[in-house]
Amino acid sequence: METRNGSKRFVFVLIAALILLAGAVWLNIKFNSDTAANAVNAGATQQPDNESKETMVNMFDDYFNSFRTQRSEVRAQEIDYLRSIINSDNSDDESLEDAQKRLLQLVSNMEKEFTIESRIRSKGFLDAAATLQGDSATVVINGETLSDEEVARILDIIITETGLPASKIKISLGS
Repeated sequence: METRNGSKRFVFVLIAALILLAGAVWLNIKFNSDTAANAVNAGATQQPDNESKETMVNMFDDYFNSFRTQRSEVRAQEIDYLRSIINSDNSDDESLEDAQKRLLQLVSNMEKEFTIESRIRSKGFLDAAATLQGDSATVVINGETLSDEEVARILDIIITETGLPASKIKISLGS
């Protein structure tokens, strides 16, 4: 009976961690898109000079760097948690197997996210931030607009790397 409760507790904690991660990503994107909209609206009445353009570029560079830092910190916590289950003498076989599978999936997602971001940058985009969760992918592109052709190129990269259908992929702009 204790092993079932331990397994249920593990699943509950893991789900809670994933929900917190998704919430943090959403808040980060929401906050930064609101900041970008405010910056754009504030500058709508005047033509931006080179210094204000540079400030906006730095702001979005900071967003992508901050996103990666936060993602890495959350992932490190998840990995530590899963490793503690794997290394625990008290873990039952089911919890151990589940933790090992989740750790492998997490590492796989990290590799895919890195590859997606790198390939998007190699296509001439300033930056990108990718997040894979379950059976969906979200990618934020550093740019002001995307043509249909650019969306198709980005979509092709994500589909190639993840195998996900286009309906499970969200592409948005970070500036």
